[in-house]
Amino acid sequence: MSSLCRARIANEPGAVSRVPVLVIGSLLLPAVWLTLKYFLSVSDRYLPAPGQVFGAFSEIEPNIMVHVAFTSFRLVFGFVAGVVAGVAIGIGLTKSKNVAALVGPVLGSMRSIPPIAIIPFFLLWFGFSEVGRLLLVITGIAFNIAVSTFQILQDMPEKHRIMFKSFGLKESDMVLDYSLPRIIESLLPTVRFSLSTAMGVVIASELLGSQVGLGYLMQTARNTFSMHVIFLATILLGVMNAAMDFALVQCWKRAAYWR
Repeated sequence: MSSLCRARIANEPGAVSRVPVLVIGSLLLPAVWLTLKYFLSVSDRYLPAPGQVFGAFSEIEPNIMVHVAFTSFRLVFGFVAGVVAGVAIGIGLTKSKNVAALVGPVLGSMRSIPPIAIIPFFLLWFGFSEVGRLLLVITGIAFNIAVSTFQILQDMPEKHRIMFKSFGLKESDMVLDYSLPRIIESLLPTVRFSLSTAMGVVIASELLGSQVGLGYLMQTARNTFSMHVIFLATILLGVMNAAMDFALVQCWKRAAYWR
């Protein structure tokens, strides 16, 4: 790290003071867990001990990392495909005002439907196939991304409108040079929310018809009253979601390097 970078970090307000806060925040939930379990003696029926929870690593067959791998694949593939599809639909609507006016109400209504509500349709159409689970995740986030993308491109700054008008250009014809940078600058909050939505849809689909995955693991553990396995799966889901969200933010910052 260069001396200039070190100086900038040192001079940044709160750069050092945030570290203890982050450490305390990370330890807060485990501290509450230990307090409830060992000081308030909460029953294993409601709150298993940490030893029981992490001991489940050796109990589960196939290995729990197999379940993590399947859930991660469904999440990453469905999430990426859903974001790409949503951005493509949003850009397409921007290119044609008539098409946007025609399908806008449909997109708005589809966006308001919870993804969980469309699971019965996908079960009837695709059964318990892997294709149905992936399409469910894609559909669950694509409409929201599409509407947000369209709105970002519609809310063009006035100075940009004047520039395009002065040079006789159309912003809809400059997808790579104008539309995508505008989307990258503003879409991150919606994309992060869609990641959490995709996680919920993946788990719901695994609860209903999968033979492998963390959702399937939680369903079978419920049937056998294995609370410690449910806790372990929940902890892994939290870690997975936090790691993917962190990676998403870092990649997005690199993509929007001009900021």
